[in-house]
Amino acid sequence: MFDLESSIRHWLRSFRKYKAFNHGSIREMELHLRDHIDDLLSTGCTEQEAFEKAVREFGEINPLAREEYWNLTPKSVSTSLLNTIMLNNYIKIAIRNFWKHKFYAFVNIIGLTIGLSIVFMIALFVSDELSFDHFHTKKHQLYRVVENQYYAGQPVFPVAVTPTALGPSLHEEYPEVVNFTRVVFQGDRFEVGDKKIVENGGIMVDQHFFEMFSFPLVQGSIESFREQINALILNEELADKYFPDKDPIGELIKLGDEEFLVTAVIRDVPGNSHLSFRYIKNFENYLANNPDRADNWGSNWLYTYVELEPGADLNSVNEKIIGQIKANNEGSVTDIYLQPLLDIYLGEVDFTVEVGRKGEMMYVRIFTIVAFFILLISCINFMNLSTARSAKRAKEVGLRKTVGAHRNQLVVQFLSESVLLSITSVILSIVIVALILPSFNELANKEFSLQVLINPESGIKLVMAIVGITILTGLLSGSYPAIYLSSMKPVSTLKAQVVTGKQGATLRRVLVVLQFVISVILIIGTTVVYQQLQFIQNVDLGYNRDNVIYTFVPGEHSGTFANELRQQSGIVNVGLSNRHPGYVLSSTSGFDWPGKNPDETILLHYMGMDEHYMETMEMTMIEGSAFSHTDSAVVIINEQAKEIMGLDDPVGQTITASGERKIVGVVKDFNFKSIHTAIEPIVIFKLPQPNRVYIKYDDREAENIVSIIEAVWNKHLPDREFDYYFLDDDFAEMYDAEHRTSRLSSYFAGLAIIISCLGLFGLVSYATEQRTKEVGIRKALGASVRNLFLLLTGDFTRLVMISLLIAIPTGWYAMDKWLDNFAYRIDLSVWIFIFSATSALMIAFITVSYQSIRAAISNPVSALRNE
Repeated sequence: MFDLESSIRHWLRSFRKYKAFNHGSIREMELHLRDHIDDLLSTGCTEQEAFEKAVREFGEINPLAREEYWNLTPKSVSTSLLNTIMLNNYIKIAIRNFWKHKFYAFVNIIGLTIGLSIVFMIALFVSDELSFDHFHTKKHQLYRVVENQYYAGQPVFPVAVTPTALGPSLHEEYPEVVNFTRVVFQGDRFEVGDKKIVENGGIMVDQHFFEMFSFPLVQGSIESFREQINALILNEELADKYFPDKDPIGELIKLGDEEFLVTAVIRDVPGNSHLSFRYIKNFENYLANNPDRADNWGSNWLYTYVELEPGADLNSVNEKIIGQIKANNEGSVTDIYLQPLLDIYLGEVDFTVEVGRKGEMMYVRIFTIVAFFILLISCINFMNLSTARSAKRAKEVGLRKTVGAHRNQLVVQFLSESVLLSITSVILSIVIVALILPSFNELANKEFSLQVLINPESGIKLVMAIVGITILTGLLSGSYPAIYLSSMKPVSTLKAQVVTGKQGATLRRVLVVLQFVISVILIIGTTVVYQQLQFIQNVDLGYNRDNVIYTFVPGEHSGTFANELRQQSGIVNVGLSNRHPGYVLSSTSGFDWPGKNPDETILLHYMGMDEHYMETMEMTMIEGSAFSHTDSAVVIINEQAKEIMGLDDPVGQTITASGERKIVGVVKDFNFKSIHTAIEPIVIFKLPQPNRVYIKYDDREAENIVSIIEAVWNKHLPDREFDYYFLDDDFAEMYDAEHRTSRLSSYFAGLAIIISCLGLFGLVSYATEQRTKEVGIRKALGASVRNLFLLLTGDFTRLVMISLLIAIPTGWYAMDKWLDNFAYRIDLSVWIFIFSATSALMIAFITVSYQSIRAAISNPVSALRNE
């Protein structure tokens, strides 16, 4: 027969074996045990069940005795805190607590794991974007020379290309400039044995290129490159492609009509370089064949880089060189300045004729903020559930304080729990990142690998960052619960009189609101970005890019090639041009027309085409006519050019540009640049045989169009490789950054909602659990399921509504600023915000509803018996 009093006395005697416990502390523990037994007896437990359960929940005696012993031993608090035995004890308590409350531990771990996975992926993306060109040894001394051009009535025109003579003149005239190199991008037809392939990605550079930039040599000699103007350097890819079974050094390759000697092989250019190339030619070779270009100051066509002496003042140098082009080219409206190498990829200025793909600092900042907020949402879940469950931990706190635990020891105990949970989440998140990294690489257009962790330079930094995030997450998520729980008074907690208080409840409400504010802003941002991209895809460009394929054909063959294509079935029309319709960068201020103010310098873009091009691209003439077969010395202008020229009736008037040319028509404005910029004035020349062939095909022949064109190609150009491009693909690539941002933000917004809902689900579960007796009594008194459902969901629904009131104006402001980056943009419709608000509300409502309905339909008898 079980004797409760005898069992309690026996349990108390076990404490007297330890000198750490005095009579007062043992008496406090007895009162605590009896209170807890009484609570359990009221729920229907037998005396034996109540005693055994209370003792189990009280915990093991040995850890308590060790803790009290260290409290009583005279030593500094810091020594006590760092004691290995104490830390082991904290870890055991943490694991026991997680196991005891599996559901809440699971919610916390899943939320943190998802959040940290996003943070790690964003960290990879952001660190890669910020790492561009940092591998160069002289990165802080290298600069690109760029221009600001000023034209009457037009905004500042920033240009990245410069004249041929600028680099040498800066080196000769300014002692701060210790080196320079010019860079020209080009493609060549490679002939090696039977292989005849057009290779893109070549550059011509000056001899000091390798003294300035750190592109590692694999084999061969850079000195040979400097000494021989027909020297050629290949990257590893091309070296393996053309000489897979032998040493490429000393081999000859025919490029066009000239032979070049392979003198070196360099490592493939890393992905985080703004300069990307596959082979290098000596710029002296070009100057030897074009000596008249060496002293040219009037044509911007190449990139100029300079190296400044260590310690040179950039502002001082810029003040000296600003008028260098004006001093050598009378009538020039161009100022120059030096752009730091590390600012090129993420620079704020969008230069015309940029060197290659360019990143956006705005997106780096956006994703950094998103990472911080998602991590914050994950930590909020932990804080909310920990403070909400404070009553469950109150007796434990009271007991530990009774036996002499210091408050800072309790803080360390609870922080150790949160750090342990954080470590678990970090390990899981690394596993998840490793699994989804290939998909993320495809999505972000990157080449990330977990091998970066073992890289001696970046790996150490990344591991340190992961450790830092782990500790920060643990401390951030556990700080408030630790301080809150450790501040509880032992007398009230041991007598089961603790209440969570208004402060804890208010904090939880604030944190829930903050979670959903962030989530709703992400939903708004994702929706706006998606709609803007849809607008871009469907905007009237002034021409029709659908079902257009193009290729490059030498001018002497382009006319006959196009004529035969027009005879093929499935081809609607063929037009020739010397420029891409969405990427016209050629411009000049050398135009003159009737009534032009001679004191004004005005910049006009220009391109050339044949008489079939406008019909092929479905452009619209609004005055005059398109080119005819018999036209010569004629031009067409767009509406912007008509306006800036001030010509009321331009058709039939004459403009001067490399001779006199008659205006035969005005074409409707079309976007010949990205729609980030407004349409600019352009003059279109009639050219007989441009080298770009644009082919409009019937959609029904889409599957066969390439083979149709290739058959004609092989007939006219049998010795050349057939390359082709779809205009739609070019357009998609032009807005690749926006597409990536849209996809990434969609995933991040969805995951942020999931994390928020996990926290909300946990809070609702706990709140429902705490109100089980109340629900049972209300049902017993006749409350309907509907009334109980509204009672349990009302508070959380109000919090989500408050978050909407904050998130909607914030989201509107942020997205309005983002849309300012586009010359053509959507209007922020009220439906965007209605959709975002409704989505968030419905998701939160569904999250809250599950537990609420479950509690509302439960049997009241069971609820009251369990309480």
